[in-house]
Amino acid sequence: MFVGDQRVTEATLDGYVDGEVSSYLEQGATLEEVSYADSRQKAAFIVLFAELGQAMDLEAPDTSSAANEFEAQYIEAAKYYDEIAAAAEPREMTDVELEALNSAVSGDQNLLQRAVEGWIASEGLTEEELMEFNMAAQSDPTVLQEVVQLWGEQQAGFADDLNEYIAEYDVAVNPRYGELDISPLVGVFTVEVPQR
Repeated sequence: MFVGDQRVTEATLDGYVDGEVSSYLEQGATLEEVSYADSRQKAAFIVLFAELGQAMDLEAPDTSSAANEFEAQYIEAAKYYDEIAAAAEPREMTDVELEALNSAVSGDQNLLQRAVEGWIASEGLTEEELMEFNMAAQSDPTVLQEVVQLWGEQQAGFADDLNEYIAEYDVAVNPRYGELDISPLVGVFTVEVPQR
């Protein structure tokens, strides 16, 4: 994996994957239940965001409580992901994106909840405003549609920023780790990491 002038070796990523798989096995999983491909993708995603945040000179989180190096990478990646997402400027979605988002939300209650919670968190609503929102959402279904669209616009801006960072920091992964789409909402927005 390459992020800017940093190279993360296959051996490093494989070590993280082996550690995660061993952890699953220690918890009682069988080899048939463990997916090396999924574990590789997860490791690549985590390391990519940890390296990207470092390349962007974002403030590093405290990782002293991490049990191992991979957990420290995860703590870094989560913080950097949240910071990059929060800094994104919303942009109007295309008709195709809006249709894909509405289709995804209509069939997935968890995604709807994620969208509403994400919008509420970004707005910093007071308890009174939250109560007003909940009452309005119960009486008028278009309120939730508007919230989903606003959240989608934030995710669209985030996806655009990620695409720019992929190019700016010359991010690439080894083809061995498969196609890596780091989109905030796969299937609606595309943020593919080039392979080399």
